Amino acid sequence: MQSLKSYKVILSFIFVLAFAPASFAQATAPAIATGKLVELKLTSPSLQANLLGDPAEQTVAVYLPPSYDASPAKRFPTLYLLHGFTANNKAWTTNGYQGMSLQPLMDEVIKSGKSREMIVVAPNGWNTYRGAFYTNSTVNGNWEDYIYRDLVQNIDANYRTIAKAESRGIAGHSMGGYGAVTLAMKHPDVFGAVYALSPCCLGMEGDFTSANPAWMKTIRLTSRDQIKPQPKSKDDFYVIAFVAVSAAFSPNPQHKPFYVDFPYEEREGRLERNESVYARWRAKMPLYMIDENKENLLKLRGIFIDYGQKEEFSHITMTSQLFSKALAERSIPHTFEVYEGGDHGNKIRQRLETRLLRFFSEKLVGQERQEAGAGGTSAFGVDGSGIKRL
Repeated sequence: MQSLKSYKVILSFIFVLAFAPASFAQATAPAIATGKLVELKLTSPSLQANLLGDPAEQTVAVYLPPSYDASPAKRFPTLYLLHGFTANNKAWTTNGYQGMSLQPLMDEVIKSGKSREMIVVAPNGWNTYRGAFYTNSTVNGNWEDYIYRDLVQNIDANYRTIAKAESRGIAGHSMGGYGAVTLAMKHPDVFGAVYALSPCCLGMEGDFTSANPAWMKTIRLTSRDQIKPQPKSKDDFYVIAFVAVSAAFSPNPQHKPFYVDFPYEEREGRLERNESVYARWRAKMPLYMIDENKENLLKLRGIFIDYGQKEEFSHITMTSQLFSKALAERSIPHTFEVYEGGDHGNKIRQRLETRLLRFFSEKLVGQERQEAGAGGTSAFGVDGSGIKRL
């Protein structure tokens, strides 16, 4: 009887051992490190008292990488992401481009080794006219100052960034691509590298010219109520865009109801240039700003411009090519790529995953490279990846 009891005890012990490891593993398995997305409100002096009545308090999303909390002494390079026209910063953070959400996307590319750890900042650029174009305006407010000064200073003061241009990059899509290029070429002491996805507004070509019939509809507007909240056609979109760009490039606080001057005017039923306003537009466009900013452009650690083969906006294809050609003629290093299968927005997530984050992982100096010397090589190279280098 005693031996039978012993036998049962042994069997019970074996049973526990057989099943305990799985339960123990489930209970004690280390959690996979993830980053986190922080949403904050920032009040900007640069946007106060703008004529459109838009708030000076702006929404900003900040992605903090997986080791941010676990390594409290570590500092990180920072990438600023600017969204496009008619969108807001949720285009990056929450079910935006091709369903992307910034935090899980960044977690995955970092985990897979496709990107270094970095802080990513996604500010808002939406205003009453559906886009402020990240430039200073007496009507919209000073959005350039907000981004490069107010926002950057706030992020550097509140997060463990590496507060140097060599460790700070800027990128954007469409309107955000324009903003990224202009901010980088004017402020290389703040942003050390730039990537523009299908950048709009680089120059006055293609569908930005008087050949576009939407210009006549635009200059005949007499009330803000005539601007459709949701454009139902490409012409409707152009009308909204032309008003918004005018508010950014040629604001006129005395000219109601839109507080803008247009670069074209109607004379005897024909469109003709308003030369003084046309010149103001050109003065805001990077294609015509290269010579005055050549030394600034040469200071940048990297410049990357791309668009898809099926890009719908003709001024983007034309001016991106002209911009690349002008940089090459002045021996300004950069990368320019036209990629297969892409239209204006259908591959933005893919470009982030395969090009943009890899580009900044190579170009931005992280803490480990600072300690080794910024001249050290990066583990993230773009050479040999099929990118055309110019």
